[in-house]
Amino acid sequence: MRAYVVAENEFDKELVESLLARRFGKGAREILVRAASGKQDAWSSALSLLSGRMIPTALIVDADTIDHDLTEEQRTDLEYLFGTSAPRHMWLIVLAQPEVEAVFFSERALLERATGKKVSELDIARAALGPRAALQKLLPRTKSGHGAKQLVKKLSESDFEKLLSSEVFRPLIEFVQRQLSAKEPPRGIQRSWEDPRTFSS
Repeated sequence: MRAYVVAENEFDKELVESLLARRFGKGAREILVRAASGKQDAWSSALSLLSGRMIPTALIVDADTIDHDLTEEQRTDLEYLFGTSAPRHMWLIVLAQPEVEAVFFSERALLERATGKKVSELDIARAALGPRAALQKLLPRTKSGHGAKQLVKKLSESDFEKLLSSEVFRPLIEFVQRQLSAKEPPRGIQRSWEDPRTFSS
């Protein structure tokens, strides 16, 4: 295992897994993506993995605000917590404003191609503060999963690259790329009182 990625919920987990699989192919199997049951649980889970197993860990969660200052306050608090748990190169924090799904509303044409539906002004307006709910209204219902896999599959190569270059996913892709490119899985400084055998994989 090269690294962990902790997402806030099952949809975001499926989305991240699909993006990584399309970008890195078989290499994505070395990245374990976990779903939390909410924002606070995601913070806690990521910190636990990072400090307990000392494996590079990325956290991707919603800022739940479009306010820059409030987002930076969250980032500062998280960076302090993560910084006391492991060296800086071991972790990544991504805060999406206001939610991860907002990246799909950056271009109407991209969204229409991905969902296969005409996007109205009302859909765009709904997405301003609640992109997750707005996106779910546009996605077809599936018997399995949450629709994220189908969404990624429908992206054109150009759309896919635009998504990966967004402020949300670019840092994550770069973080994963560094872990996969390392000759050996990077480890932090093991504390003398920690026995790695106590942590199951």
